[in-house]
Amino acid sequence: MLRSIARRGPLLAAALALGAGVALAAPVAQAANAGQTARASSPSASSTFVVGDNGAVDGMNPYVGQTQVDFEIYGLIYDNLMDYGQTNYAPAPRLATSWSVSKNKLVWTYHIRHGVKWSDGVPLTAADVAYTFWRDTIPNSTEFSDNSSYVATIVHNSIKAIGKYTVQMRVTKPTPGMDLLIVPIIPKHIWEHISEKQVSSFPNNNPVGSGPFVMSSFKINQSVTLQANPHYWGGKPGISTLIFENFTNPSAEAIALKNGSIDFAEGLTASLFNSLKGTPGVTLDNAPSGNWDELAFNNGAATVSGKPIGNGNPALKDLNVRRAISYALNRPQLVRRVFLGYAQPASSVIPPIYPQYHYTPPASALYSYDPAKASQILTADGWKMGPGGIRVKDGKKLVLRLFYGSSSSTYSADAPYIKSWLNAIGIGVTVTAMSDSTLTQDIGNGDYDLFIWGWGVEPNPDFQLSVFTCAQRSAGSPPNYTPGWSDSFFCNKQYDQLYAEQKTLDGAARTKVVKQMEAILYAQEPYALLTYDSDPQAFRSDLFTGYAPQPDSKNGLMLFQEVSWWSYRCLRPAGSSPSLTDRNIGCNHEIGAPARAAAPAASSGLSGGVIGGVIAAIVVIAAGGLFLFRRRSSATADDRE
Repeated sequence: MLRSIARRGPLLAAALALGAGVALAAPVAQAANAGQTARASSPSASSTFVVGDNGAVDGMNPYVGQTQVDFEIYGLIYDNLMDYGQTNYAPAPRLATSWSVSKNKLVWTYHIRHGVKWSDGVPLTAADVAYTFWRDTIPNSTEFSDNSSYVATIVHNSIKAIGKYTVQMRVTKPTPGMDLLIVPIIPKHIWEHISEKQVSSFPNNNPVGSGPFVMSSFKINQSVTLQANPHYWGGKPGISTLIFENFTNPSAEAIALKNGSIDFAEGLTASLFNSLKGTPGVTLDNAPSGNWDELAFNNGAATVSGKPIGNGNPALKDLNVRRAISYALNRPQLVRRVFLGYAQPASSVIPPIYPQYHYTPPASALYSYDPAKASQILTADGWKMGPGGIRVKDGKKLVLRLFYGSSSSTYSADAPYIKSWLNAIGIGVTVTAMSDSTLTQDIGNGDYDLFIWGWGVEPNPDFQLSVFTCAQRSAGSPPNYTPGWSDSFFCNKQYDQLYAEQKTLDGAARTKVVKQMEAILYAQEPYALLTYDSDPQAFRSDLFTGYAPQPDSKNGLMLFQEVSWWSYRCLRPAGSSPSLTDRNIGCNHEIGAPARAAAPAASSGLSGGVIGGVIAAIVVIAAGGLFLFRRRSSATADDRE
């Protein structure tokens, strides 16, 4: 599973077994006061940092977690070998201080940091790292399914510790991505007692990690409290307590930020974000993210072996029908009315935040809003207008089912627009809202026509590209198939060949192949992308400073970074000395500061240290639900014009 930005995948049953379906947080009033209560009861109230979010934590097992907040927390409890760099996403050392590859590009050697201890006091060595990757590469295992985009080319039996602090492993073919293994390193002395059969149901309620924080309490789908790890090799964090609080009502979250119950608000609607402008002590910012929403098509559901499944409307196997739908979508209107401007129309699957890989379709092929062209395509394809304004071909009406996750106010706002646009070109649409878990299983079974959902893309696009490979279709047997990452069931041999090729390339050569893959997806239309989403996000700049933006730019991300966790090591109470954290890894608080301007809401309560170090971050997340990824719900139906 992709770190932090994953959504539905093959582990639905396992996640449910861990109790992810338990009722969500307490009533709104209780949730709004929870952060304040936690802060007041903390032994060091001034250094308790509370993050409000509308996504819940469903478990502490890093192999079966699904929500965006899950993976934000896993990255604080566990270390990876390396990180995406703070300033430019380049590989940055973490547990591995350095690494190298043999001349034939097949043998990788990693040098592990000395003197690191697990949170229970046991020394961390190369044996733990080797054990982690040995476990992650067991064929057909839960661990492999979770990390396949990172470890797919690693030869299982080649992984070994060749010294107390050196690990070596071999790959089946040159794999440049071996310098970006964003995989949690687990303690061998704990996990070696968990059998493969137990992994998917192991709650891991007392996680032992080597990261900057340790867990002190966890209320499923409500809150998680972490304490600073005083022995962290990268420097003790500048905050003593870190709390993630779930809000089922974004309005309550905004109120909590205003009254100081929480310090950081993630997941606000666009209208709530706007309502916070000018609030004393609150800084606002809006930044692009690696996230987008799509209207997905059932391209012909099938298992990995090619066996047809499901009850999708066969009309959507016709590329002309999918193209017509894309021309019928008024993406700029979604940006204006649903996102209130905090988005832009989307096209290709690697978003523009990563310009190296982003594919821009030629103007002549762009799916711009053109209902007349959409109608022409359908008519030429044999779909004649019939009774009630619904097109008919070979005696069958063109009526499609549109599903979306009921937890997202964005999707509930998108759906009526999409229905009206398709109705206008003669396509009937029935709209159904359902839980994310139900939608996941319906997709895995192929029992759908259209759905609205979204993805978050990390700086290395490999995982997102893998979603569209034939091998990611459903597996298992009826009545409920095991969902793969592929939810459109797109399968194209040329695309699969290019996917395998890009894994072996780097630099300009890889960029060229990745854009070829994006061009195939754009032309073949497994999805009609809707919007690239920004994230209006707010925080108490009068209380805390020391954010480490990623990337180092005017609108870099603060928290919920692109598969990174830089700021958590560096945050400190406003007015405290920079020396509290400046020696910590990545904590140069003045990075990028000269280029930054304070947001409108930052007019009150700013100290010099805050002005130098604070800039808001944008990360998009879905509102609530079991299978979340890094994207935000935006406007509600009330925000629509």
